[in-house]
Amino acid sequence: MQTTLEIAKTPCLQAEISRRLAHAFAFPVFLLLRGTSKICLVTALLFLIFFGSPLFGQYIPIHPQSQGIYNFLSEFPLDYSPSIKPLGRLKISELLNGIDKTTLNSRQQKELAFYLKDFNKELYPHKNFTRRLDLLYYRDSSFSLTINPIGGGNAWINKNAYEYHWWNGAEATATFGNWGFYASLRDNHLSSQIFSPTFLDQQPAGSNFKVLAEGKTDFEEIRGGVTYAWKTGHVGLVKDNFEWGTNYHGANIFSGHNPAFVYLDLQMKPTKWFEFNYIHGWLNSELVDSSRSFNTFNGYGASTRLVYHSRYIAANMFSFYPVKKLSLSLGNSIIYDNDQVHPAYLIPVMFFKAVDHSLNSNIDNMNSQMFIDVSSKNIKYLHLYATLFIDELAIDRIKIKDEHNFASLKAGFRVSNLVPNVFGGLEYTTTNVLTYKHFVPTTTFESNRYNLGHYLTDNAIELCLNLGWKPLRTLLLELSYTDIQKGPDHTALGTMTREKIAPFVPIVYESRSLELTASWQIINDLGMKLGFIHRNVSGEPTYMTEYSPEFWWGKTNSLNISINFGF
Repeated sequence: MQTTLEIAKTPCLQAEISRRLAHAFAFPVFLLLRGTSKICLVTALLFLIFFGSPLFGQYIPIHPQSQGIYNFLSEFPLDYSPSIKPLGRLKISELLNGIDKTTLNSRQQKELAFYLKDFNKELYPHKNFTRRLDLLYYRDSSFSLTINPIGGGNAWINKNAYEYHWWNGAEATATFGNWGFYASLRDNHLSSQIFSPTFLDQQPAGSNFKVLAEGKTDFEEIRGGVTYAWKTGHVGLVKDNFEWGTNYHGANIFSGHNPAFVYLDLQMKPTKWFEFNYIHGWLNSELVDSSRSFNTFNGYGASTRLVYHSRYIAANMFSFYPVKKLSLSLGNSIIYDNDQVHPAYLIPVMFFKAVDHSLNSNIDNMNSQMFIDVSSKNIKYLHLYATLFIDELAIDRIKIKDEHNFASLKAGFRVSNLVPNVFGGLEYTTTNVLTYKHFVPTTTFESNRYNLGHYLTDNAIELCLNLGWKPLRTLLLELSYTDIQKGPDHTALGTMTREKIAPFVPIVYESRSLELTASWQIINDLGMKLGFIHRNVSGEPTYMTEYSPEFWWGKTNSLNISINFGF
């Protein structure tokens, strides 16, 4: 007699199961979208019915800032594009199990076994394997549930002040057949408002800051989603961060350094040599729409209900693998401010700039972008990569000395294990004036006032060098140097003749830092870090205030200690 699972896998029922699940998922999508456009419902249904497949799988993303597992994967020339994060748990499990163990040194073998304690849960329908500790873990042949607490703290001290950030919360993941569900909630507590959308750092992004007594500040962070996966892809409705662009120190396409926003997520890899990614997101403009805001009257008195302007994003990335260890990715995106989601931008394979030119003929266009990413591990021990983000490109300007295009270029290399367990590299980023800005405030490249691209925004140069050593499993000793230079904010200045603005003239903000850190992931999800930071921050007072908390001003020697449970 066939079991339920075996019956479900028979060819005659696979298509029907997939179709029924697609219809079930379409209902919550409809509830979200019906207030904007009924056409969105049809598009969501088409995603699930036609992109779906009866082959089984699940998709639970691992956040891009889970640096331990991503850094370990980067040591090997594996079958995935380093330009697209997050990866799903099942994909990471397959990558880890695909590593040739005969080529690993002692530290790598122990580190692989360490991560498999967590990610082998995706492959075993039972608990009979060496497994990590969870607060709650349940799994049977069709259903799994994991719940874990979140907590930790980060503290800095130097001659200027003492600052801290601590957080608490919980996270849960579940799978049922092809379905994946996950949620993560963190309450964040700061000694002062040392996080801000305008600060040029890679600290966690926050919004709706609540300033308490003595300047202490709180904000909360919620991520989660529901996904449906098959053997060669997935589709989902999520509120999360994603990162596009190969990097080791901040991506310049989508950095993920912004509060999580809601987006439709589609990924397909139908062959070994091609992968496709698409998102459509609902951004937060934080710009009040006076035409839709209204006055209210109740028992508490008169008040005004403010309503923000709508802002959306659509983006796609076509990744090709012409030979092993080489990936070439091309894509484009658009920020648009229609009152409702426009169905044209729900077509995943579009060149959105051309769509915009037809939809907005003879009026101001929306804000569109293009990008290219190249990553090569064809030379043993060496990773070469480059990313080009283009906001506006005119070939004629290249020939004219005093005119400039609006683009961001990142290039770098990383050497891994040429000397066993030693890593080192260089990464250089240069971003021209106004690359991530737009003259229409409702379509600028932001959400919750955080730039979606490189964390230094426009008119900036960054040079980053690092050298690391892993003497033991998940123990990293790292020395890094970062040099940052910023030119003026020409959006605030209202400078005319955009293409003639000289980039990086004058330099109005500089930061040079030398950092020595020791980090160790003690058990799965529990890590700690101890660091010493020598930093010199200088510039014009107005830009100093805008780009950095006073804690870092001048020449400082800072001690940093952090402990973190839950990544």
